[in-house]
Amino acid sequence: MMNEKMKYKTREEYLQRAYVLLNETAFKPNGQECPAIKVSCSFIVGTRASNKKTMGQCAPRSHSDADINEIRIVPTVDDSFEAIDTLAHEMAHAVDDCQNGHKAQFKKICLAVGLDGNKHMRYAEAGEKLGKTIKNIIATIGEYPHDKVDISNVKKQGSRMLKHICENECGASCYQSAKQSQQHPMMCGKCTSEGAITYMVQA
Repeated sequence: MMNEKMKYKTREEYLQRAYVLLNETAFKPNGQECPAIKVSCSFIVGTRASNKKTMGQCAPRSHSDADINEIRIVPTVDDSFEAIDTLAHEMAHAVDDCQNGHKAQFKKICLAVGLDGNKHMRYAEAGEKLGKTIKNIIATIGEYPHDKVDISNVKKQGSRMLKHICENECGASCYQSAKQSQQHPMMCGKCTSEGAITYMVQA
């Protein structure tokens, strides 16, 4: 029989197996069974290089045509313990179907399964008991098959400037962002006269 440590070649297979083991050892025994999920390694909406604490995201079932919770672990996470710990946090959201954010009901679920966020449940992570469970899971399935993606030097893209030309095709041109063009369209200096406005349009 193939050793389970050598079995998981993709991140998704690994994380999906970790979900099953977390559910069996930490969630179900404590009355917090996590429903079926799909878990992947991908960036999430709103991820920024400056926000190093955002490591995962859980989407409510209403967002999925498959009617399941979709969980994402960001590619900046490559440590096995951190990946599974983050997965456990997002699974707690799945139990609640993302209905209560990080409020009292979410805190109740977290504490039941061994996630301890002190006063800040947004950053709830494994306490001592759940930490041992995660280490046992890693001993069973091996290390997370992923190499970290570094986005610390990624610069925020500025507004894209688009070429605009006179709607009368007089030859005049200028550059504006799409937002500027919609909110404050420029007039052609050559063709606009009193009582007759000619606008610049996207080329």
